Amino acid sequence: MKKLPLFTVLLAHFLTILDIFIVNVALPSIQQSIKATNSQMQLVVAVYMIGFAAFLVLGGKLGDYFGRKRIFITGMIVFMLASIGCGTATTPLLLVAMRFLQGISAAVMSPQVLSFIQLLFPKHEERTYAIGWYGITIGIGTMLGQFLGGFLVELPVSGVIQPWRFIFLLNTPICLIGLMLAAHNLEESRSNSSGKLDYPGAALLSSGLLLLVLTLTIGKDLGNIAFIFFAVSLLFLFLFRRMQVRKEQPLINTTLFRIRNFNIAIAIAALFMTMLDAYFFILSIYLQDGLRLSPAHAGVFVVCQGIGFILASFISARLVLRYGKNTLMTGTIVIMVSLALQLCLFHMPGYRWVNYILLAIHGAGVALVLPPLANVALKNIPENLAGNASGVYATFQQLFGAFGITVTGGIFFYVVNHYSYYQGMVFATGIHLLCMLGVLLLLLRLPGNILPKKKKRMANTPGYACYHSKLTAIEPCKE
Repeated sequence: MKKLPLFTVLLAHFLTILDIFIVNVALPSIQQSIKATNSQMQLVVAVYMIGFAAFLVLGGKLGDYFGRKRIFITGMIVFMLASIGCGTATTPLLLVAMRFLQGISAAVMSPQVLSFIQLLFPKHEERTYAIGWYGITIGIGTMLGQFLGGFLVELPVSGVIQPWRFIFLLNTPICLIGLMLAAHNLEESRSNSSGKLDYPGAALLSSGLLLLVLTLTIGKDLGNIAFIFFAVSLLFLFLFRRMQVRKEQPLINTTLFRIRNFNIAIAIAALFMTMLDAYFFILSIYLQDGLRLSPAHAGVFVVCQGIGFILASFISARLVLRYGKNTLMTGTIVIMVSLALQLCLFHMPGYRWVNYILLAIHGAGVALVLPPLANVALKNIPENLAGNASGVYATFQQLFGAFGITVTGGIFFYVVNHYSYYQGMVFATGIHLLCMLGVLLLLLRLPGNILPKKKKRMANTPGYACYHSKLTAIEPCKE
C-alpha cells in the first residue's frame, strides 16, 4: 500500500511550501505586534529561504547516511518546535532566529520527500503519477498559503493572543499527524556506503551556501560587507570542492555530475526558478503599486494562477506518459506565450478578465514543466545517491530562485525609478522570456526517451516487459 507513505511525505512537502507563502500577507500585522523595522521584516521572509537553501545538500546526505525515515521524522519534529517558537516570539530577533531554524528543518525534510518517491515508485509509470501529486501539492501549498495568511490574520480573536500567531501554530497539529503517519507508514532506508559523515565538508558547504544566499537575498541592505560575504562564500565553496576530490566518502558524490541528464535537469531548474520566483515577486509589486490594485484584488490573480497549476497537475502525469518530454516543451511554450500576452494586456483595464485567464494558463504551463522535471533529474540515479541527488537538485532551485529575485528585481526597480512600472515590467518580462528560451533549448538536448511513453497496446506482447525495462533503465533485463 503505497498511497499512505506517499501522502505522508507529501504532507511534509506541503508544509515547506505553505510556510513560504503564508507569512507574506501577515507581515504588516506581525510588524505592528512585535515593533519590528522594515529590514527585520524582510529578514523574516528571507531567512527561511536562506536556511532552506544552505542546508539542502546536507539534509539529503544525512538521510543517505543515518536513514531517511529517521532524518525525516527528526526534521519534522524540529520544524514543529520552530513553528511554536515563531508563534510565541515576542521580539523581532527571536522570530528571525526561529524562521531560520524552520528553514533548516525544511531543508532536512525536503530531500527525503523526493528520495522516498524514487524508492517507493521505481517504475517510470508509477513514479510519474507520484510526481504529478508532488506538483499538485506545490499548487495547494501556494494557494492555501496566500488564503490562510489573510484569513487567519483577520480572525475575530480576543486580545489574549494576536491572530497572526496562528499562521505558525497551525503547523503543530499538521506535524503531529505527519509524525504519526511517518512512524507507521514509512520504512527505513539508507545508503549502503560505509565510512564517516564528512563534518568539515558539511561545515564548509553550509557556511559557503549560507553566505552566498544571504548575499543574494539581502545583500543590498548589508552594504560593503556584502562583498566580503560573497568573497568568503566563494572561498569556502572552493575549499569544499578541493576537499571533496580527496574524500572516499564525499558529501557531494561527484558521480552525480557524470550523469548527463542530471546536469541538464539542474541547468533547466536553475533557469526555470530564476524566472518563476522573480515573476511572482515582481507581479505582486506591479499589480499593487503599478496598477494600484488592492491586496485582495491582486490576490485573485495568484489564486487564478494556482487554479491553473492544480488543474493541469491532475493531467500532467497522463500527458507525460503519453507524450514524454514533449509535455515539458509544450509547457515551456505555453508559459512564454502567457508572459508575452500579459505584457500586452495587463495595463489595459478593459481586458482584466482576460488577465485572469492568462494567469491560469501560466499556472498550467508551470505544472507541465516543474513536477516532471524532478522525474528527469532523478532518472537513473542509484539508490545510494538518491538523497544526495535530491538535495543538490533542490539546492539549485532555491539558489537560483533567490538569484532571480535579486537580479531581475534589481533591474525592475532601477527601470521603475527612472521610467515607469510598465517599462520595468517590460525589462523583467524580457529576462523571463530569455530564461524560458534557455529552458526550451536545454529540453531539446535531452534524449527522446528520458520520459518514456506508456505503450498500452504492447503490454501483452512477447518481449514487452524486457523492452519496457530497458526504456526505464530500472534494471538490466535478459530475454
